[in-house]
Amino acid sequence: MTTRFFDVRLERDGEERKVRVPSQTGVQAADAAAPLMVSGERIVGIEAAQDDGLQQADAPPALSQAAELSDVTPGAAAAPKPAPATD
Repeated sequence: MTTRFFDVRLERDGEERKVRVPSQTGVQAADAAAPLMVSGERIVGIEAAQDDGLQQADAPPALSQAAELSDVTPGAAAAPKPAPATD
């Protein structure tokens, strides 16, 4: 899946603003926009942005669930630990 840009519309007390985030899906775009939100804001829309070749994002892409949980999954716990470096 390729990364695209999404415009996420945020609303608070009747005032709306837009942030642009890179993401593979609209759902992940909401996750990527979450750190930019202030208390009381809600997401009112997510739309794929038209790519004009000059995209600038307001936030980095969100991590996938697998990446976020990689340190605590059973597979990670069972994985061999790297040997300590010796000089």
